[in-house]
Amino acid sequence: MTRFASILPLALLLVMFSGCDRAGPARHGDGASGGLPPIRVTTVKPERKTLVRTVELPGRVEAFEVTPLHAKVTGYIERIPVDIGDRIQGPQGDQPGQALCEILVPELQEELAEKKSLVAQAEAQVLQADAAVKLAEASVRSADAKVREAQAAVAREEAKCAKWESEYERVSKLVESGALTKKLAEETKAELAAAMASCKEVEARIASVEAQRHEAAAGLDKAKADAVATRSKQAVAEAEQRRLEAMFGFTVLRAPYDGVVVERNVHKGHLVQAGASNVPLLTVMRIDPVRVFVDVPEADAVHIHQGTKAKLKTPSLAGEPIAGTVTRTSWSLNATSRTLTAEIDIANPDGRLRPGLYMQVELTVAELENALALPKTAIVTQDKQTYCFTVGADGKVSRTAVDVGIAAGNEFEIRSGLSGEENVIGVNAAAFRDGQVVDIATQTPKS
Repeated sequence: MTRFASILPLALLLVMFSGCDRAGPARHGDGASGGLPPIRVTTVKPERKTLVRTVELPGRVEAFEVTPLHAKVTGYIERIPVDIGDRIQGPQGDQPGQALCEILVPELQEELAEKKSLVAQAEAQVLQADAAVKLAEASVRSADAKVREAQAAVAREEAKCAKWESEYERVSKLVESGALTKKLAEETKAELAAAMASCKEVEARIASVEAQRHEAAAGLDKAKADAVATRSKQAVAEAEQRRLEAMFGFTVLRAPYDGVVVERNVHKGHLVQAGASNVPLLTVMRIDPVRVFVDVPEADAVHIHQGTKAKLKTPSLAGEPIAGTVTRTSWSLNATSRTLTAEIDIANPDGRLRPGLYMQVELTVAELENALALPKTAIVTQDKQTYCFTVGADGKVSRTAVDVGIAAGNEFEIRSGLSGEENVIGVNAAAFRDGQVVDIATQTPKS
C-alpha cells in the first residue's frame, strides 16, 4: 500500500501534462498554432478528355429463331432421319430445305392420283370441245357458201324471167301485126311461166340455206360455250390437284433454315394427327447469328438505342470479349421490372455461343468528347450539394461548388464551377475544410 501511494501522485502529474500537449495541435493543419507545418496535399487539375460511361449488365444468349414443327396432315411417321444436336440445312436457291420427317398418308396418295385422272379427263374434254368448235365453224362456212350459191341462182333465174318477159312482149306485138303466128306467142308465154316458177323455187331455196346458216351459227355458239365450260372444269380439276399436291407436300417436314435440331418427340411408326397436340414433332433453332438479350434498368434505358456500343464476355468460355452493337430495343419499358429489353445480334458461325448461356454485357451508356473531368475522390457530396476543394496561390483551401454530369469509371464530368486551371485536392477531399492552409506537395500532371 505504501508503494502504490507514492506512485499515484506521479501518475496524475503525467496525465495533466499529457492533456496540455494535446490541446495545442487540436486544430491540426491551420498553420497558426502549435508551430506545426501545414498538411502536404496532392492536387490535380481538371482535364479535358473524352469520357465514356459504361454499365455492365447480365445478358442471356437466345437463338435467332426457334421453330416448333407440327404435323399438317394425319398419318404415320415413315422416316425421321435427324435427331437432337444434328445440324440441318435450309433452302438453297431453288432447292428446298433438308427433309427432317416424312409422314405416310396412303389415302392422300390415292386422292391425289384421282385428281390427276380428273385433270387428264378434263384436258381430253377440252380437246373435244375445241374440235366441236372447229366443226361448227366449218358448218357456218359451208352454210355461207350455200347462201351465196342460192343468191347467185336467184339472180340467174330473175335474169331469165326478165328475158322471157321481154321476149313475150315482143312476140305478142308481132302476133298482133300478123308477122308471127299465135302459136309462137303461146310457146313464149310458156317459157316465161317456167322462168317465173324457177325464180320462186330458188327464192325458197335461199330461205332454206339461210335457215341452215342460222342453225350452223347457233351450233358454233353452243360449241364455244361448251369449250368455255370444259375449260372451267379443267381449271377446277387442276386447282383440286394443286390443293392435293400442297397437302401431300406437308407429308415431308423440311428445314426452314440452316440450324440445329434441339427437340424430338416422335419415332418411326408413331401416329400423328393434324393439330391434335401442342407438342411439336421437332423443334429447330437458327443459331447463326444469335440474339443476346439484356434488361437495362430505367436509369440507363433512355441512353440505349440502336447502334449503342457493347462488349460481351462469356464467363463459361475463354477468349477475348466480343465487340458488338445494340441491334434493336423494345423501346417500351417492362411495367413490372421497369427495364428496357435490348437485343444484340452476334455472328456465331462455329456455334460456340449456345442458347441459354449467361453473358456479361458492357454497354456504352454515354460518350462525351472534350468534357472537363475530375477524379471521383476529388468530389464531395453533402446535403444534396456537390463541391470540391481548390488550393489557391496562398495555400488556402476554398470550397468550390460544382455541377457534375456523367460518371465514367473513376471520373466525374464537371459541367460548371471550374475553368480547368484550378488546383484541386484529389485525394481524401472530405477531410479538408474551407480556409484551411495546406502545402502542395506535388501536382499530378495531365495525361
